[in-house]
Amino acid sequence: MRRLRNDRGGRDLRGLRGEHDDIATGAGQAHVRLTGTPGPGRLSALTTRTTGRPDVVVGVVDGAVDPGHPDLALQPVRFVGAPVPARDPGVSPGHGTLVVSSLAARPTAPTPGICPGCSFVVRPVPGVDVPPAAPADLADALADVVAAGARVVNLSLALERLTVAGSEDDPGIDALLDAVELAHRHGVLVVAAAGNDGGLGGPPLVRHPWVLPVVACDDGGRPLPTSTLGRAIGRHGLTAPARPRGLSGTSAAAPVVTGAVALLWSLFPGARAEAVRDAVTRPRPSARRTSVVPPLLDAAYAYDVLRDLSVSA
Repeated sequence: MRRLRNDRGGRDLRGLRGEHDDIATGAGQAHVRLTGTPGPGRLSALTTRTTGRPDVVVGVVDGAVDPGHPDLALQPVRFVGAPVPARDPGVSPGHGTLVVSSLAARPTAPTPGICPGCSFVVRPVPGVDVPPAAPADLADALADVVAAGARVVNLSLALERLTVAGSEDDPGIDALLDAVELAHRHGVLVVAAAGNDGGLGGPPLVRHPWVLPVVACDDGGRPLPTSTLGRAIGRHGLTAPARPRGLSGTSAAAPVVTGAVALLWSLFPGARAEAVRDAVTRPRPSARRTSVVPPLLDAAYAYDVLRDLSVSA
């Protein structure tokens, strides 16, 4: 596979981490902003029509997830892969639990998930809530959720930037990009947090053309200063609000795009992956892709694109 270079000429990246610098303290009121018509995202065009279909399977690759968390009670969450020890009882939910809850939390939860009517397959990765894991672990996890029937996969993870000699030759990077190609061949969309180092470029994962990298924005739609930007991210990524659920930054923004994709597929179950990807990433004519900053997610426009496509088919 052709090596994908860093936009700013740096070394490729090696080692996975959960974005712990993203973890915030409070829940906030972002659900109102997110699902209401005003503000970034405009998910109300989808959430007022469906909570998701159970035959739309959402994959989540992240840290350990607590299946007994009250927000996930009775929700269709299935686990694949080797078990990863959860956090000790009595401590706040870990990164993986928070990410899954942002998508799957039951409708009666204090902050409902974006697409709780969908089904979920979770593949915990060691090294997200604990020391870093290798890119090969993420490659295996991505392949597992593809094999388990996921139609869209959320990766609220980042590859740590290393400048040590030889990091470009890490075979785990090639394995990870091969796993993305596997997802592409199976028509599985891959949504990934762009990262939070506040620089330009991004790791090979988010620069792969099939991956939808997500930049986090504030209430006004402006990218957060910590969000990683880059030419590839600007070309095929999206900006989305960071929905507080104990998370912030791109870890929180990526599930917003993942949830929108799941709801679009629930509303247009016959749509091909390429059509859903085109609809969700296609900017309005007034928001062309002209910079390292990707356009805002516009769920209402994506709905219109798929509706018009289904009418003309």
